[in-house]
Amino acid sequence: MKKITGPQYRKASERKIQLKASTGSHCPANGFWRPEDGPANEPVFVFEGSMMPPGKRGSTMWYLDDSQAGPPAYRLPGIN
Repeated sequence: MKKITGPQYRKASERKIQLKASTGSHCPANGFWRPEDGPANEPVFVFEGSMMPPGKRGSTMWYLDDSQAGPPAYRLPGIN
């Protein structure tokens, strides 16, 4: 099984490089992604390995937003 890494576990040197992925490609990292053609205040969470979704106007480039890292908004099952 592939190891999934979130932005909080990446090295500081890796966080400075802004990851990007195009619609239809596999997501390179867990996190909140912002579409090139969409509003900056509506990031979308995409799991590593998932297909990148289309933007509001179809195919677009997505940019990882490392500033959105943090604990989940709700409790995950099996975690105390």
